[in-house]
Amino acid sequence: MAEETKAKKPGFFARIGKWFRELKSECHKIVWPTRQQTVNNTLVVIACVIIVGIFIWIIDILFGLGVQTLLSFFAA
Repeated sequence: MAEETKAKKPGFFARIGKWFRELKSECHKIVWPTRQQTVNNTLVVIACVIIVGIFIWIIDILFGLGVQTLLSFFAA
């Protein structure tokens, strides 16, 4: 049984060749974004990074003030 499946299995180089043919076929299906889409997506990412950064900065300040308040409360 194992010999039958081994005989039907294509060789190593045949499998590599098939993989490259399928890769080439898939690469022809790629739809690249336009320049305007790329610029818009980049601006959206930059805006999101800035908004999340500001949010984290505010949370950091609030937690820092909370810790300072707790430390001054227990130190007194």
